[in-house]
Amino acid sequence: MESREFDELDRRIVAALQVNGRASWRRIADVLGEPFRTVTRRGLALLESGSVRIAGLAALGPTHLIELDCEPGRLEDVAERLAENPDVIFVYALSSPMRLIVEVHARPGQLAELVLDELPRLEGVLQVDAAPVLEYFRTVADWHPGPITESEAELLRDAPPSPARPVAPSDADGIDSQIVRLLVADGRVPVADICTAVGLTPPAVRRRLTAMLERGALSVRAIVDPADIGFPVEAVLWARVAPSEAREVGRLVAEAPGVRYAVMAVGEFQLMVNVTVAGLEELRSFLTESPWTARVQAIRTSLVVRAFKRGGVTMHASAATG
Repeated sequence: MESREFDELDRRIVAALQVNGRASWRRIADVLGEPFRTVTRRGLALLESGSVRIAGLAALGPTHLIELDCEPGRLEDVAERLAENPDVIFVYALSSPMRLIVEVHARPGQLAELVLDELPRLEGVLQVDAAPVLEYFRTVADWHPGPITESEAELLRDAPPSPARPVAPSDADGIDSQIVRLLVADGRVPVADICTAVGLTPPAVRRRLTAMLERGALSVRAIVDPADIGFPVEAVLWARVAPSEAREVGRLVAEAPGVRYAVMAVGEFQLMVNVTVAGLEELRSFLTESPWTARVQAIRTSLVVRAFKRGGVTMHASAATG
């Protein structure tokens, strides 16, 4: 994969694609106030380089956060195996020695098999801890760090921001699942190609797409290394709060612009947060000066040293750090 330096216009185009991965180059150019040909050329170059990928992500049901401790020298093998699983949303290697954190779709009946059998049997895994997600305060689909304004983002949206608890696609006829599979493979697949694949007219396909986006059953956005858009320091933190405070503190945390993901989960720590910032000083400020920290009893923080999978998309090694 070709590496490239992102300038300000590149970052603005990426930000637009993070809001709406299917927005046309014409629409992005009009919203950003940039020449259409320039935006088209830059946008296509970003996609062709592999530095930015557009992918659909479906809400397939309950999710769980799983931490895995690995044998020395085996973490990469375990992470790559996990990243191959289509039910796995992200796989991050942490600065804690030999530890991975993973988000995975699993129905309650599947969790026991996953935690007690499937994951412990992976060669190189020493310990497995699972924390079912109870509530979302922010998902990566809602993370828009700039450099576009909220008014520009609003002009790009085809649907309102994702609901706190996404709803799985309703699939009585199987067509929604077909559409989702096409968008997972290529988030910018043309409507005409979807029509050919599922046997519907363009208006019918657009109606189904809009309905899934509005329910939070599907999101389509740019997947990019945060370091490429100016946020090279990424961390995962677990926060312990009084259970009665978890929802309010979670909402406060999610308001911080660097927060990509924030959820309430089962376990010793009630909140899990993924944050990206411009440097360690900004991370220090986030951890010590944010208003929500006064209501937290304890925080466990680890840097993300490599992302093997983001937003359901496996990351190449050259674009997976940061």
